[in-house]
Amino acid sequence: MGAEVDTGGAMAPVRALTLGTAGHIDHGKTTLVKALTGKDTDRLREEKERGISIELGFAELELPGGRRLSIVDVPGHERFVKNMVSGATGIDLFLLVVAADDGVMPQTREHLRIIELLDISLGVVALTKIDMVDADMVELATADVEDFLAASRFQGTPIVPVSGVTGAGLLELLATLDEQASRIPPRRAYPATRMPVDRVFSLRGIGTVVTGTLWSGELRPEDVVAVLPAAEQELGEVRIRGIQVHDRAAEVAMGGQRVALNLTGVERHALQRGRWIVKDPAISPTYLADVSVRLLREAPGPLGRVSRVRVDHGTHEVLAKLVLADREALEPGESGYAQVRFEEETLVYPGDQFIVRSLTPVTTVGGGRVFDPAPKKHGTDPHWRERLKVLEEGPGDAIAALLLEEGFPRGLGVQRLETSPYLWRFDGGAALKAVLADGRAVAVPGATVFHYPSLVALREQVLAVCRERAEREPLNPYLGHGELRRLLAGGREWPAVDAALEMLVLDGELVRSEHGFRWAQAADVLEGKDAEAAERLLEALGAAGVEIPAVEQAAAAAGLTGEEATRLVRALQRMGRVVRVGEDLYYPATQLEQILGRIAVAMESEGQVTLAQVRDLLSSSRRYAQALLEHMDSEGMTLRVGDARRLRRRRR
Repeated sequence: MGAEVDTGGAMAPVRALTLGTAGHIDHGKTTLVKALTGKDTDRLREEKERGISIELGFAELELPGGRRLSIVDVPGHERFVKNMVSGATGIDLFLLVVAADDGVMPQTREHLRIIELLDISLGVVALTKIDMVDADMVELATADVEDFLAASRFQGTPIVPVSGVTGAGLLELLATLDEQASRIPPRRAYPATRMPVDRVFSLRGIGTVVTGTLWSGELRPEDVVAVLPAAEQELGEVRIRGIQVHDRAAEVAMGGQRVALNLTGVERHALQRGRWIVKDPAISPTYLADVSVRLLREAPGPLGRVSRVRVDHGTHEVLAKLVLADREALEPGESGYAQVRFEEETLVYPGDQFIVRSLTPVTTVGGGRVFDPAPKKHGTDPHWRERLKVLEEGPGDAIAALLLEEGFPRGLGVQRLETSPYLWRFDGGAALKAVLADGRAVAVPGATVFHYPSLVALREQVLAVCRERAEREPLNPYLGHGELRRLLAGGREWPAVDAALEMLVLDGELVRSEHGFRWAQAADVLEGKDAEAAERLLEALGAAGVEIPAVEQAAAAAGLTGEEATRLVRALQRMGRVVRVGEDLYYPATQLEQILGRIAVAMESEGQVTLAQVRDLLSSSRRYAQALLEHMDSEGMTLRVGDARRLRRRRR
């Protein structure tokens, strides 16, 4: 899979890197790549006939130190600059090709600006076709390139004169590439696995194959992946059947490698260049993205507050509106915040670089970086500028607090927060610890984290609702979970409601029972006229002994309306002063205890009793005897055996 280096006795793999070529048309990029690798990257018949590269070409190069580079050979023609961007995104190292007989040309300049906008920091300039000019011309061309580089961030980049035809300078070029590759810092461990698709084809007996440069993460055979953006009905479960890295079967593909994936579960027509292969997608395709954007100094003019542009990202070009978020106009050379409103669904992640090109004439005018792929539509309000500043600059704990605040009241799982793509530049675990330690967040059982200030505010709302219920309906101060959710969240699932209820119960401000939740200070006794009416109702219910009257009949005897009696009997039930037996029989608790005790004594004496025996014992009708026995069954006091009951336990 790659070279190894000595690390004090252990051999560790050298990270694979991707090298992207750049340069003006007909400056010898493809010839140079063939001379270095032995592979002709012009694969289309039209490319062969016209002698120019139209599509991306790919090859592998092994450097003198043993490191392998995946080479992406890009077209230099101005009509195919979007293909150049496709090749340049995701590369680690650039090889800028300038012909000694031609010097710096328009596409040389545009390609280098694209490399700069994509934040590719290291590279080499190959001064090609030295076999076609004399030594003085080589010296002049070298000086021309040095002056060109001096006006960019790439001043001091090595320039190596070469010939792809005679082989002159190739060894020096390889050594220089090796030295530059060794200076590239480790690739940041981005918390996502994804690959932009640049080619799709089918092979007989194999099926659908896609290729691309794996931007981050790892892929293995049998991994289940998503193809995004994609209509749900287009795809079932998409699985990787096999992987190749530069025409060799591989058990794992790693970020930075050129990869071919044999996919099952998807037909070729459902795939196209510009889509993404994503494992465990944490971000959904979007029509909006909050970004920073930088306009080139050479841009033809300012961008107004709303501009229609082309956005090149990954292997896809999409039309979009660029809406400035912190100013009315962006002048050449300036940077600012903006919102991109795509004309079709697009997959972007926090940290992604993109290129901005004008509609007509089609030319590169700037570039930018994504900070939020799931914002709300907004304008130039200062709130959005401050929000984007946090997402751009951090620190990590400030971003974590922002995510938790905006994710309230649903909360975020611990793992989801720690591995959030929004924290791609920071240590997610450290950010979570920081917000938990200083009270900006709280974790609850179930590994969910909430924004603590928002949870405290919701806690007060819950308490106020329960207090209002107790004051408005003292006979029924309880609120069930469903009713609370309806009152506070419009019936939606809000995990924060459960967390707030748990806090209030633990703090003793709410009481929880089988009836629901009530304000702890709500009276658990009946007072005043309610207490007097309740006593009359209890007397009416118990007056007939075993054969208690229905609530309506007891209400009449107590001088109450049916509605008043129903409210009182339910309050008495919640207080444990009456017990519901069957569907509509409410016994005073002490009276029921005595009746059930008599039945239990009979069972202990006889071993078991029948319904008829209980009816005779109580001198009641069959209806009451049956209701009482079924109540004892439901309470676990008795065991039914045929037509008889046996005592399981005495009622306490």
